[in-house]
Amino acid sequence: MPTYYLKKQTLCIFILVFFLAGCGTLSKPTVSLNSTVHQLSLKQQESWLIKGKIGFRNSEKNQSANFRWQQNQQQYQLNLTSIIGTSLLNLKGDKKGVTLTTDDEIYQDSDPSYLIWRVTGWQIPVEKLRLWIKGQHQKNDKVLISSQGWINQLQPMCNKCKNWLINYDNYKLVDGIWLPHKVLLQNNNNQLIIRVNKWELHE
Repeated sequence: MPTYYLKKQTLCIFILVFFLAGCGTLSKPTVSLNSTVHQLSLKQQESWLIKGKIGFRNSEKNQSANFRWQQNQQQYQLNLTSIIGTSLLNLKGDKKGVTLTTDDEIYQDSDPSYLIWRVTGWQIPVEKLRLWIKGQHQKNDKVLISSQGWINQLQPMCNKCKNWLINYDNYKLVDGIWLPHKVLLQNNNNQLIIRVNKWELHE
């Protein structure tokens, strides 16, 4: 069990009815990409901003929040807010470590995924998510490539992420690059659902 928990009143705001999974099937764009070239384009995008909704599901919980994620090469900042705009947590990190702020309490660790788990109970693979959110895979990963040339499914094979399975949907063209706007991550009985409302790619 996690060592720390968000305060009770924060959790009351945090536990919302999550509606992302009930969306209908979206039509697929008529696109034919070279998957190798597409992956290279994704790899080159190291600075970006995304906004949307994130939800966590398992047999005991159904929680959701608005999120804002800013990535600047190795530095990142993740903000979660309630549906009414109340700040739930602020996560800032780089190669050296990570700091999480919630309810005026500050926590620090060298492992961002472990830190966010022990404070909130959520399993969020922060270290690799900056790649996975783009639909980018690494050398030994198992992937299913769509007829359009982007990834439909990713099974990571790194040491700390072999239990994850990621499915992608709703790709849209952003500044000349096709990026997913719906990402479903599964780890045993846990599901993390991400719906991106806005992508911004930075130089």
